[in-house]
Amino acid sequence: MSNYKIIEKLLNPSSIAVVGASRNVQKHGGRLIEHLLKHQYQGEIYPVNPKGGEIQGLTCYKSIAEIPETPDLACLLIAPQLLMGALKDCALKEIKVVMIHASGFAETGKSGELLQKEIIDFARKHNIRICGPNTIGIANVNNRVFASFSMAMTSKEIPMGGRISYITQSGAIGGAMLSQGWEKQIGINKWISSGNEADLNASDYLEYAVDDPSTGTICIFLEGLADGKTFKSALAKAANKKKPVIIYKNGRSKIGQMSVKSHTGVLAGNHEVYKAVFKQYGAINAEDLDDLFDYAIAFDSFNKLRSSRIGIISTSGGACTIVTDQCVKYGLEVPELSNASIKTLTDISPDFSTPQNPFDTTAQILNDPESFKKSLEVFIQDENIDGLVLMLTTIGGSIAAKVAEDIIELSKKTEKPMYVAWTIAESLAKDGMDKLRQAKIPLYPSAERAVKSLAAIQQHMIFLEEWEEKKDEYSDFFFPIHKEEISNS
Repeated sequence: MSNYKIIEKLLNPSSIAVVGASRNVQKHGGRLIEHLLKHQYQGEIYPVNPKGGEIQGLTCYKSIAEIPETPDLACLLIAPQLLMGALKDCALKEIKVVMIHASGFAETGKSGELLQKEIIDFARKHNIRICGPNTIGIANVNNRVFASFSMAMTSKEIPMGGRISYITQSGAIGGAMLSQGWEKQIGINKWISSGNEADLNASDYLEYAVDDPSTGTICIFLEGLADGKTFKSALAKAANKKKPVIIYKNGRSKIGQMSVKSHTGVLAGNHEVYKAVFKQYGAINAEDLDDLFDYAIAFDSFNKLRSSRIGIISTSGGACTIVTDQCVKYGLEVPELSNASIKTLTDISPDFSTPQNPFDTTAQILNDPESFKKSLEVFIQDENIDGLVLMLTTIGGSIAAKVAEDIIELSKKTEKPMYVAWTIAESLAKDGMDKLRQAKIPLYPSAERAVKSLAAIQQHMIFLEEWEEKKDEYSDFFFPIHKEEISNS
């Protein structure tokens, strides 16, 4: 069975065996079942515990052998010393996809490495594919598969219909960021915590996401790679399909690289090598952790940037300067408006305003909320402008909702993307901010994060234009991921 079909079964199982199931929802084996039930998983759930009986309203089986069918996926939430026995039972039941959640393997040293090798050797002999060990699980939102014990699964409002796939080699950080993303209505549909990657690895998951028709944007929290060749191949395929791949690479210092090895068993590698490969194959390098989802929000929006010519509208003169400086910093143009636009702005603005790009609506918006909409219409119609950054400052309450509604209405009438930087405390403009998120208008808490995200799209667009001419030159690019490279870095 191909890796694609294996990972498809991992993310879309028609039935799941939970080995190590518990009545106690504070334990991993109880929490995972609780999450599946809470989110109305549509397949069969088979709890397995030697005590049998009933767990959370489900029939509990004393062994894998007692399960009345062959599950698509087995989640093993048991101690490391019990895993070989469970794997043998999976082999007899002909279960082909297994998630191992336990830690205590390659990340712990030599004895853990030997145990991990023993498990993988057995799995390969019996054609069993493994996610993990040391994984906290997976989620497939649109298909209601939440096979994870992460607290992220308890998020109150998980957005449906998303097209972002998120692959993470760190379970705790991955789950924490996932919960933040969902809370902000970011459309993360598929999520994979890859764990130690004793079998299936980040390169396999990336390749799957590139081929997955329901994935539009790919985010990766990357610590290290054992398979650089497949990774390069997947990045090249993503470039061919024009799918953005956004990567935050952890372990940039020598001490950081040692830390990666201690908790995942993965070799982190020289950061400069990774950056070179990202650039060569068009992966978007997230310098800061916030960049990972900031860029994803921009790429996942409906309208795409066509050029670097940016129009700036703000409710503050100082904010106009901030956004302008950020545009210059990140290589974006702030062109002059057309004469027709200047004339229209002059007619609709108070005498003390200056009709230009960047444009300060002044505090007049508090007395006349409609003035912001009128100004925005002028910028949308201006042929010198291809994208807009709207910086809202102390706009809250009912006016916030009105401004958000106007932005959404106009975004549907133009192909020019709008990026909103809203600096007021969220509690003071929550209704307006929620409206923008639900409409997939990119929203950021600062001008720099908005402009950086816009610049990432511009840079990726330039890369794609060059890719067709240069891609054949990259086929033999050297990607050194081995111990010697670690020691010399």
